[in-house]
Amino acid sequence: MYDLISGNSTNLKQQSKVESNYLVWNKKVPDTELEKFKKIIEKKYNLKFQTYWDLHSWSVTNFINFWEEVWNYSEIITSKPYEEVFVKNGPGFLDNEWFKGAAFNYAENVLRIRDDREALLCLDEEGNFEKVTFAQMFEEVKLYSAAFRKHGLQKGDTVACYMSNRKEAIFAMLATLSIGAIWSGPQPFLGATAAANVVATLGAKFLITVDSFVEYGEEYRTMDNLPVIAENAPTLEKIIIVPTKEETLSKDISHIPNSHLLEPFLEKGRTPNGKIPDIVFEQLPFNHPVTVAFTSGTTGMPKGAVHTAGNGWTLWTFHIPCLSLGIKLILQNGTVYPLKDGCNLWDVISKYKIAFSLLLTTMVDKLEKVKACPNPSNRNFEHLKVIAIGGSPVKTANFKYIQSVVGDNVLVTNFYGSTEMFGPISGIDYNMPIYAPEIQVLSLGTQVHCADLKGHPVAGEEGEMVLTVPNPLLPLYLWKDENNETLQRTYLTKYQGFWRQHDMCYVNPQTNGIVLKGRSDDVFTQQCERFGAADIYFAIHGMEEIQDYLCVGQNKWNGDSRAILFLKMREGYVFTPEFKDKIANKIKKELCEECVPELIMEIQEIPVSDNRVYTMSLCSFLFKAIKQFYDIVSNDFLDTISHTFPI
Repeated sequence: MYDLISGNSTNLKQQSKVESNYLVWNKKVPDTELEKFKKIIEKKYNLKFQTYWDLHSWSVTNFINFWEEVWNYSEIITSKPYEEVFVKNGPGFLDNEWFKGAAFNYAENVLRIRDDREALLCLDEEGNFEKVTFAQMFEEVKLYSAAFRKHGLQKGDTVACYMSNRKEAIFAMLATLSIGAIWSGPQPFLGATAAANVVATLGAKFLITVDSFVEYGEEYRTMDNLPVIAENAPTLEKIIIVPTKEETLSKDISHIPNSHLLEPFLEKGRTPNGKIPDIVFEQLPFNHPVTVAFTSGTTGMPKGAVHTAGNGWTLWTFHIPCLSLGIKLILQNGTVYPLKDGCNLWDVISKYKIAFSLLLTTMVDKLEKVKACPNPSNRNFEHLKVIAIGGSPVKTANFKYIQSVVGDNVLVTNFYGSTEMFGPISGIDYNMPIYAPEIQVLSLGTQVHCADLKGHPVAGEEGEMVLTVPNPLLPLYLWKDENNETLQRTYLTKYQGFWRQHDMCYVNPQTNGIVLKGRSDDVFTQQCERFGAADIYFAIHGMEEIQDYLCVGQNKWNGDSRAILFLKMREGYVFTPEFKDKIANKIKKELCEECVPELIMEIQEIPVSDNRVYTMSLCSFLFKAIKQFYDIVSNDFLDTISHTFPI
């Protein structure tokens, strides 16, 4: 590690205090893909790497050569080769052009395997199950692409997806990207107004959705929200509905403008003799946008990071490129806790011989809370290689619980990435120790520092995560961000010449592992759901009982975080348990259950300033300072102090 400002290591500060760590993994695994890649680099560049960190150092010092080798190792299908790997086209950290001159298609690379091996296993909590082969998936994408083109979708248009974890979403995404259109959309749990705002912001030409889906036994009728979406998203030319119920097929949908059921829509893509035209993969440059991923915000202008054709992230799209390697994906639609037949996630992993699973931290918490374990008669984890945990700060208890279920022959790791970064910041080396709750290693090509307030790298104390080396996985721009003003202000101003990730972290000087400590901005991460105060305000705005409100985030003593909503009641109204439930239900309806603040309480006055965001940040800072000062570790810490301090 070196000083962000001076570039040397002499200013590196350390504290003697080091968090105690739990050894999770310390085994040796031969012939890993990492080892194969390392040997290629060693042979080509006449080098010898003694440790992972030696290879990592080379990858960030010689990042242009590194990314060229990744391109070659991945065997990217192109119609035109690249002329240069990296071209600087401006003074800024993101002013770069990667793989200049290359022409290729994301979907074509994902769909390179077209045989009868299983590609998708689709299941839901109601017991439905379906298999899709690579050959079938290719034919489906071909039909979707033909129908999209017939109905007028063109390169640069936007398709919004508003459905749960289904095979149709994958077919539609790959078809969209084959044409050179852009894929995005609202989360399926969002209410009508919030979903409409995302679709309208995207300027979507098509919307593909589902009539309903079930999660935790609760039915979400997304089709009921479509009239509101259609009314508020004037760019929509087609609304495509995937029916999951027989009754949907006979329903009158004429009240939903420009709506079509899926099958009649797809049939338009066939030729007069019923055949499907050959798919045409538009050949595009590396920096052509393929998806927009919203980090937070459903009101006004959501902050949408634009992915390029050369990368892909977020917890859903992260798995899609695995199909290019012939890896089978399990699409679990609905809860992973007790299913209809009494099974849970561990039974699914055992039954379907899953090798890798990425679990949200809160998912692990809930599995542990309900004491989920596999059926003893079907307990078989011999195919399971890795379980990764992420989405919010991971706790040592999460590692211990998973090991108690799957044993210590499965690598359990803290997996960290971001919507903005479009790729994992953490890496995995099978042949190095893993200590909970740390991120074991940084991914190759990614250089991260834990920076103090002056921008100096620190170890042994809390700081802010900063990326210091150009990376093709960083975003092109933010959607509809005029002159890149929001991008510059949010990510590129505080640490000049580097990328501010907005996560607080701690580097263990003994292991070089990284522990995440929560967000450094006013974005909340609660139950692995990222959202902002504006989302909460959007949901409750207009409720006549409320005069004013303020929502802030709090990092709790055990590494979790939560949102806290303060309410000032209008004269003549009383804050009651019933009203508290009304608030929670309103937020759940408009956003989702995970966005309901864990603490909702009345307050006599709301802090006022010219800039409400500044007030939120100040309140968050005060809560943290008070907590540290009093060393209160109770989960209901704010319940204790709210009557003591005039906030």
